[in-house]
Amino acid sequence: MTIKELNKRKTPIVIIDKSLEKYKGEDLFPEKLAKANEVLRTIGLPKVNSTKRNKK
Repeated sequence: MTIKELNKRKTPIVIIDKSLEKYKGEDLFPEKLAKANEVLRTIGLPKVNSTKRNKK
């Protein structure tokens, strides 16, 4: 299959295994999630200057 044919297709190229649905809504790595929440709580998100992003 060529790239042009792939671009014209309406179906996705990647197929996700249906057996992974059982993990939907479940925390797979609770320790990492707790650590990430702690970092966000203490340090916070970085400040983004929107004027720099718009200049090119």
